[in-house]
Amino acid sequence: MMMYGKLSPPLALSADFQESIDAAYEYFQNAINNRAKRPVLFDKEVFIEGREQIEGRPVGFWHAVSLEENHQFRDVLPCVNDFSIYVCGQNCMSAHRQVRIKCETETRNLCLLRASRLPWIVDIIQLASRDDPSVQVWRKSSGSRASDKLYLRYNQDGADYVLIFSAEKRFYRLISAFPVFYTREKADFDRDYQSYTWSYFKR
Repeated sequence: MMMYGKLSPPLALSADFQESIDAAYEYFQNAINNRAKRPVLFDKEVFIEGREQIEGRPVGFWHAVSLEENHQFRDVLPCVNDFSIYVCGQNCMSAHRQVRIKCETETRNLCLLRASRLPWIVDIIQLASRDDPSVQVWRKSSGSRASDKLYLRYNQDGADYVLIFSAEKRFYRLISAFPVFYTREKADFDRDYQSYTWSYFKR
């Protein structure tokens, strides 16, 4: 099994697509959606969106294990060196397993690579809360009325993974969490980190 520095090993997947999604959901419920176990980020609770339910599971779960259907991987799939490629049937291209969120206004393709990385959400929150130098932290203003966006990125040891939060007064609302695939997106995050570096410990 591949190791990724300070991050946990990815979730073990079965040879069955649905069983793998179910295993990811069980982890999500126990470690992320459970308020008693969910780690605190700095001085605030992490909020997971759960008002909208799809197939009896909160939209926050479906968002974390899927990607927008307009993603295009023409040459190399992100999971080319990962076990998930043997299970998913290239779902990001064939779109045979989808979920519709935001009151069915957004269609997303389920992604077992994303599903297997759910433990990294907990890891990166815990590392950032310890002021671990392996996590890059920056904060961007979203305008006069919208809450700032807080970014946590672990980019080393063969892993590039980012968490994005809305920084509310009483909690950090998890907006998205995903492996960073695209060269342009990597460059954008590199630039933003240099421009908007933020530290809870050095305010």
